[in-house]
Amino acid sequence: MKVLQKLEKFIIEICNNGKITIDKNNIEEVKKSADFFSQRLLSRAEERINLKIPDEDFQYDSIGSLTLDWDATTNESDEEYLWGGFQLLSLIESLGMHSHFWDNYNSDSRFWKNNPQPEAEVVWQEFLPKLNYFQKSAHGNDGTYGCILREEGVYPCPIYFFDSGIWFKMNMSIEEYYHTMIACKAVYYWQYFYIDTQEIVKKLGNYKPVYVEYDAKYLQGPHPFSDKFKDGTFTYSAEGVLHQMKNIIKRFPKLFPDVDLTYFKERCDALEKALNT
Repeated sequence: MKVLQKLEKFIIEICNNGKITIDKNNIEEVKKSADFFSQRLLSRAEERINLKIPDEDFQYDSIGSLTLDWDATTNESDEEYLWGGFQLLSLIESLGMHSHFWDNYNSDSRFWKNNPQPEAEVVWQEFLPKLNYFQKSAHGNDGTYGCILREEGVYPCPIYFFDSGIWFKMNMSIEEYYHTMIACKAVYYWQYFYIDTQEIVKKLGNYKPVYVEYDAKYLQGPHPFSDKFKDGTFTYSAEGVLHQMKNIIKRFPKLFPDVDLTYFKERCDALEKALNT
């Protein structure tokens, strides 16, 4: 089954779920233009990586601009608001277009001065322009992106997850990324269940996304549930990641009873244990 058909089937399932609200869905519009193909964009993409893109991967061009945005409110005091979905860029566009989506998160000198990553700033200047997204959130700008790394002579491209200025390499292909996204109902922060626990702890376990300058507070870096950082409930970004993992595990049985949460619980427990040791 082609990726557009898989995504259409998933969108139909989500739209038929009476427990969630659909805020955006343009599958019918995308299907009408699915046969359009730009040789100019293909040539630009192949020139960037200096390789020929296999014909079977042209299917990832048909899903460009596909958008789904869903959310689920709750009246339960022990539950949190939940959302999911995606806004897609075609693979060929991702390969060929200039990359600047990350600039809002990494160009600010205050970010680098106060929250340095293990990578030096020179790596940021050379690395991030090679990184471009193919999937981002459709639920406003929450800072999360599924990305490819565009290296000359390298294809398929490595997959990365970018979260508000921090990035993680993912051990999956673009096909596996979409398959896993669908299996996870494209819920916000699903990617963290598939990132090595120690890598999360290394990059976010002591990472404070709040910094103070001129008596004002700014939020930079991963900060899910930003209100809990502002009121002092959370200090480190990893606490927000763990909180969202628990939120997903808490709410999925009612929203998506078909999902087996065994793996999710294992990854959540592993992160909580790692953060408490």
